[in-house]
Amino acid sequence: MTHRRGWVLLTLAIPLLLVSCSDDDDSPTSTTSTTAAPTDTIAPDDPELAGLLITADDLPEGFAPNEEVDNTITAFCAGQDAAAGLSAEGRAITGFTRTPAGAAVIEVVFRFEGDGAAQFVTKAEEIIGSCSEVPDETGLAFTYAPLSEPVAATLADADSSTGAVGSSVGSGNLTVEIAVVQHGDLGALVAVLGLDEPQADLDALPSTAFAAAVAGLAG
Repeated sequence: MTHRRGWVLLTLAIPLLLVSCSDDDDSPTSTTSTTAAPTDTIAPDDPELAGLLITADDLPEGFAPNEEVDNTITAFCAGQDAAAGLSAEGRAITGFTRTPAGAAVIEVVFRFEGDGAAQFVTKAEEIIGSCSEVPDETGLAFTYAPLSEPVAATLADADSSTGAVGSSVGSGNLTVEIAVVQHGDLGALVAVLGLDEPQADLDALPSTAFAAAVAGLAG
């Protein structure tokens, strides 16, 4: 598949991660914002946090960094809205697409003040739960369900965590698995996107990415 399809996966991170949700009468819910604020209003880039991020070596063969992820993160809702209102000292972001295309991985790491990292996990869980089967501003809706037991087990070493697996309503060929984890004052959100991916890969790739994210936070 083409590079364009890989970029489409990254772009789809915006609606997949709940840019905005609407309730049954199509008015925005109170849990998300229909206009995403720039990420630098939440936290500045922190080069020190970059060393905690997932790398291509942590992922299966074929994944390479995609710098265009920075163009999507301003609307990266599960990270954006969950971090909003919390005191974050810094953040770092990375994203990867695969050759052949069909899968992408995005991670955002924040360093919070006080108990912000634990609140980050709690708020993310509330946002994910409120948006199951609710269309975003583009009209795209996803059904969210708990992570499978093997995938959830990769989060066991985090201080706190939440996650979900979502499939697009009506087709199911577009999926996202989300993990939000905390270690001390650090919080990370990892999203694994898939398009027409085999079920075995839908389990294996998130397990690998989530485990790498948890280990990265622990240093």
